[in-house]
Amino acid sequence: MDGTPFGRYRLVELLGRGGMGEVWRAHDTSTNRIVAIKLLPPQLAQDPTFVQRFRREAEAAAQLNSPHVVPIHDYGEIDGRLFVNMRLIEGRDLQQVLSEGPLDPARAVRIVEQVARALHAAHKIGLVHRDVKPSNILLDEDDFAYLIDFGIARGADQTRMTGTGGVIGSWPYMAPERLRAGQVDARSDVYALACVLYECLTGDTPFAGDNTEQQITAHFMEPPPRPSITDPNVPATLDPVIANGMAKDPDQRYATTIELATAATDAVTDPIARPAQTLSDSAYFVTQAATKAADPSLAATQHASRLTLPPLAAGDPKRRKHLRIALAGGAVVVATIVVAIIVFTVGSGPANQPAAKPVAAPNTGPFTGVYRVDFGPSGTNGKPDDGGTSSSGQWAVRSACRPTGCVATATATGGATLQSEFVFDDIGGQWRAVGAYPVASPPPGVSGFDGCQFPAEYWTVITLQLRPDGSVGGQYRATGPPECETERTVTFTRIGDVDVNTLPDPAGIPAPVGSPAAAFHGRYHATQKPLDTHLTGTWEPIVQTDCLRTGERCISRVGYNIYHFSNGKWTYAFDGKRGCEKTQISDPTTFHWEFPLPQPPQDPITLLTGHGHKQVTGTDSCSGSYDEDVKFERTGD
Repeated sequence: MDGTPFGRYRLVELLGRGGMGEVWRAHDTSTNRIVAIKLLPPQLAQDPTFVQRFRREAEAAAQLNSPHVVPIHDYGEIDGRLFVNMRLIEGRDLQQVLSEGPLDPARAVRIVEQVARALHAAHKIGLVHRDVKPSNILLDEDDFAYLIDFGIARGADQTRMTGTGGVIGSWPYMAPERLRAGQVDARSDVYALACVLYECLTGDTPFAGDNTEQQITAHFMEPPPRPSITDPNVPATLDPVIANGMAKDPDQRYATTIELATAATDAVTDPIARPAQTLSDSAYFVTQAATKAADPSLAATQHASRLTLPPLAAGDPKRRKHLRIALAGGAVVVATIVVAIIVFTVGSGPANQPAAKPVAAPNTGPFTGVYRVDFGPSGTNGKPDDGGTSSSGQWAVRSACRPTGCVATATATGGATLQSEFVFDDIGGQWRAVGAYPVASPPPGVSGFDGCQFPAEYWTVITLQLRPDGSVGGQYRATGPPECETERTVTFTRIGDVDVNTLPDPAGIPAPVGSPAAAFHGRYHATQKPLDTHLTGTWEPIVQTDCLRTGERCISRVGYNIYHFSNGKWTYAFDGKRGCEKTQISDPTTFHWEFPLPQPPQDPITLLTGHGHKQVTGTDSCSGSYDEDVKFERTGD
């Protein structure tokens, strides 16, 4: 086969050239197969530090066992050139694909998910890629993704530069900590992968500056861009995924690439649509600043949007040089300049200028406005109640998105409802609200609670999802004692704008806290065994658990029974009539069971065991007092 000799290889065709070398289609004469040869720039072979690291990391990369990492056959040095021998992938790199335009969101997420798996495999052995970009991602004809250039990746404890002073990486995808202090770990790859996801969704890099200095400034100072604003075809649910993955503070990002990919996958699974964006650039800045003030934890990740530094005077090269040094050295000087500009712009002006006339804030966020809320007839355990009626009301809703997710505050302003104020969280493309409130008696017009106990605490769970007609609908469920539950369909239809100043600002609401009890869900085989008899009861419940936003308390619907979780355990209490297994006669019965949270915590919980007491009074053969063991064994989703 013709080609340029290179040791045992013949270089047949140049496939690509970049800052880190050339890639050739080559013939390996010793194995008689066609391979891809990566030739690194000649000067790197003169850098002993880089050569040592190259050999160590290439050897580690060759051991990676991931289908999304291009296998490395060999590596070394020939004629003063470091090289890597890899499998030749027939296809195109992602950069070529993106030159034709942005990808469909679902396709973009599928590709990024595959790359995330490759990176996760590397991170588990301490290998950081540090040059994740579209041109290093290969796609075959079936969109199977491969991540390349692991041979020039580096260990998490190594410097970010070659011995000759060159930074390894690409400016549009480089995490701020790499620019500021040379800090590199797996979270730098998370940042770069989030940048790649943004580019897949929009066709543009996150910060498209005209030069390196502008890109560095943007990585330090500008908030992560929102892809749904750049391209309205992108679901708004992907905005917080990008914001989290590109957080300025590494501690605020997803801890792993798998977490990033999972969040992105959830975001494109039936996402809630957002109304058209109406914010101007200046209004967006005000929104960001208000969010920071309400939630200081976001200060590290949210900054002024599209804020530009004043132009330098053409005849002042000395000042230009000083600014360039400040940009290269870190964010502190730039941040000081920006803060000064903001203070001057906002704080200056005539002291006697009349106060501006209040202007209604625009309706922004994916779930904001005045909504007509239609409730279907009440039902119990999936069956309509006798005489159940429909009802309607009006609710005011205000939402906001931040790196930790989207949140909305809602208040019932008209119509009958058991509770009137809720906080919704966007979880996996669904808006969910869980509340527990004391209720003295059913408000006028509220039906479906005949035979229920009042006053008592009632749990309300609302789950909403976008519908094809543009409305948002789902299920409303209220639960109280004694095992009293009513459920309804519910539909939110937007009928106008809301005065957001009349509603709590969702940006100031703390992020929800996860509870380990939420892992109790799915299908279970349950066994109930009195300790002093040979009788054993079994049933096959479906379990659903909903938790308060604080994570401190949860309610688990186990079949048609209600279990309450708090202080590290579930409690099931019942005082009423139950049928006897032997005679089918209903007798006065009390239960009290307790189930401690399994340790260590499981997700999902595969086995939950508990103990308790049952007291049956009456005249039939079931009467008695029993200590019981109860267990739930998970059988599926």
